[in-house]
Amino acid sequence: MIFSSAGIAAAAGVLSLLCCRRGGLAGVVGLAGTILSVTAGIVTLCTSPPNGVSLLFMLPTLILAPMAAIHSRAYIKGHGNPGIYWGFFNLTVATMLALPLIKEFLPFLIVWELMGIFSFVLVMFNYKADELKRPAWIYLLACEAGGLLLMLFYALSFKSGVSQELFYAIGMAGFGLKAGFPLLHIWLPEAHPAAPAPVSAIMSGAMINLGLMGILVFVFPGVDPALCGWTLLILGCIGSLGGIVFAFAQDNLKRVLAYSSIENIGIISMAVGCTFLGGAFNNNTMIVFGILGSVFHIINHALLKGTLFLGAGQVFCATGTLSIDKMGGLMKRTPVTGSCFTAAAVGLSGLPPFNGFIGELMIYLAAFSGICSGIVQLRFAGIAAALVLSLTGACAVVAFSKAIGGTFLGEPRKITECQKESPWMYVPMLCLLLLSVIAVFSAPFTAPAIIKLVKTPGLDTAVAGAEKILFYAASFSALFYILCTLILLCRRFLLVRGAENESGPTWDCGYAKPSARMEYTGSAIIQNLADLFNSFLQIRRKVDEPQGLFPSKASFEWESPDGSERFFWAPVFKFAAGVSDKVHKFQSGYLHVYVLIMTVALIAMVIWAIVS
Repeated sequence: MIFSSAGIAAAAGVLSLLCCRRGGLAGVVGLAGTILSVTAGIVTLCTSPPNGVSLLFMLPTLILAPMAAIHSRAYIKGHGNPGIYWGFFNLTVATMLALPLIKEFLPFLIVWELMGIFSFVLVMFNYKADELKRPAWIYLLACEAGGLLLMLFYALSFKSGVSQELFYAIGMAGFGLKAGFPLLHIWLPEAHPAAPAPVSAIMSGAMINLGLMGILVFVFPGVDPALCGWTLLILGCIGSLGGIVFAFAQDNLKRVLAYSSIENIGIISMAVGCTFLGGAFNNNTMIVFGILGSVFHIINHALLKGTLFLGAGQVFCATGTLSIDKMGGLMKRTPVTGSCFTAAAVGLSGLPPFNGFIGELMIYLAAFSGICSGIVQLRFAGIAAALVLSLTGACAVVAFSKAIGGTFLGEPRKITECQKESPWMYVPMLCLLLLSVIAVFSAPFTAPAIIKLVKTPGLDTAVAGAEKILFYAASFSALFYILCTLILLCRRFLLVRGAENESGPTWDCGYAKPSARMEYTGSAIIQNLADLFNSFLQIRRKVDEPQGLFPSKASFEWESPDGSERFFWAPVFKFAAGVSDKVHKFQSGYLHVYVLIMTVALIAMVIWAIVS
C-alpha cells in the first residue's frame, strides 16, 4: 500500500512529460499528482506505518514535496518547458518516497541511480544559461561517482577475504557523496545556486538525508558501534563548523544556504554519532538525547531550510539576482517573504524559542551526559560535540545576519525595481513556519513515540527526563509567543487610538545627503570575521578604490572558492589530467600499436591468472 504514494508521483511525472507541448495542462497534472501522492503517503503512514527508519526519512519528503510543488507553480513561469519540469519533479519525488521502503540493496541501488539522473535534469533545467552548465555537470559526476562506489560496495559484499575497513570506507564514501560529508560535499555549493529554488528545497531538506539513511541501513549493521559513533562524530564536527564558516563568506544567497546545509547535516551526524557512542558504552541518557536530537533536527532542518530556499526563490523572481551585495530594502517591498526568511533563519541558528533550539538542546544534553559519564572516551566526545556545536551556532548567527541584513534591510542598492510577491510562493513558506511552531509544542508528546521506534529496552527513565525538559522548553516558547502577541496587540491598539506616528531623517553621521551607496553591504557586515578566518577561506578580493575628493565610483567584490575543491579535488584532477596526457601519447592512430598493446595486456592477464 505504501508504495502507492511513489507510484502516483511516478505516473504524474510520466503524464506531465507526455503533456510537454501543453504547459498549462502539464502544470495541473504535475501539481495534482504531487499533492495526491503525498496525501496517499500520509494516509498510509497513519493506517499502517513502516519501521522507524523508513518513517523518519519519508517525512521530510512528504512535508516538502507539496510545498515545493505549490511554489513551483509561480516560480517556473517563463523559465523553461513546464512539462519537462513537472515530469522530472514528480519522478524525483517518486524515487525519494520509494528509497526508504526498499530493504534489498540491488533494487535500492537502481532507484538511487534514477534519483540522481532525474534530479540532474532539474538542476540543469535552465540549460540555456552558460553559467549553470558547469554546476550541473559537477552534480552529475558526483551522483555517478557515488553510484560507482556503491556498485563496488555491492560487489565486494559477495567476495570473501575483503578488508572490512576497505568495505566500510567504500560504503561511507558512496553514501557520503549524497549526504555532503567533508571533501565529498563539492556538488552542494555548485548545484543549489543552479537549481530552481523549489528543487533546492527538497534536495537540501530531504534528499541529502537519504545519504545518511543509506549509511545507517546498509553500511553500519554488523560494524562496531564505537567505530560508527566516532566516524560520524568526527565527520559531523568538521562538516558543521567548516560548512558554516564558508557560508558567511559567500555573496550568492542560495550558496549561503547550500553551505548551511553542509553545516546541518554535520549537526545531524554529530547527534547520531553521540547515539552510537552512548550505545557502545551503555549510556542510556546519551542514547535518548542523541536519538531525539537527530530526529528533531532532521525535521527542523526540512521545515526551516525549505522555508529559506523558497524565500530565496521569491527573492530571485522579484529582483532577478541572488547577489546579497546588490540587494537591500526588500523587507518593505516583499514583507511576507522577508519576515518568513528572518524567522526561519533565526530558528535554524538554534536560537530559542524556535524549533531549531529544541533539536540542538537535545544534542547539547547528549554531549553533557557524555561529559558527566566518567568514561574518558565519552567525556572527550561530549566536549568536542558541545564546543563545535556552540561555535557553529555563533557562526550561523553571523551568516544569517549577513543574509538578512544585506538582502532585506536598509535601502535598495543596485536593484531598485522589484516585482510584487506571489501568494503561490509565500503561502508554502507560511505553512512550513506554522508546522515549525507546531513542532515546538508537540515535542514533549512525540518524544516517547520516537524512542519506541528504536525498540531498545531500559530507556524509560531517560525518556521521562527528556519529556520533562521538552515540556519546560515548550512552555518557555509559549510564553514568548504570548508576550510577542500582546506587544503587537498593544501597538495596534495605540495606532488605532490615534497615537501620532512621526517620521524624519535618520542620523546621517555628518553627511548632508546620505544614499544607499553609503550603507553597509553584506560583505562589510562580516568583514572582520572573514579576515579572522582568511587563512582558511582564502578570499579573493577585487577592489576599485575611490579616487579624489568627490569620487564618482568605487566597488568591492570578493569570492571564496570551496576548500575541498582547492585543497583536494583540484590536485586530484590535476594529477589525473597529467596521467591522461601521458596516456594520450599511446593514441598514435596506428593499428599495429593498438594490437601490440592488446597482446601485451592479454599476456599479462594470463601470467596473473597462472601466478594467482
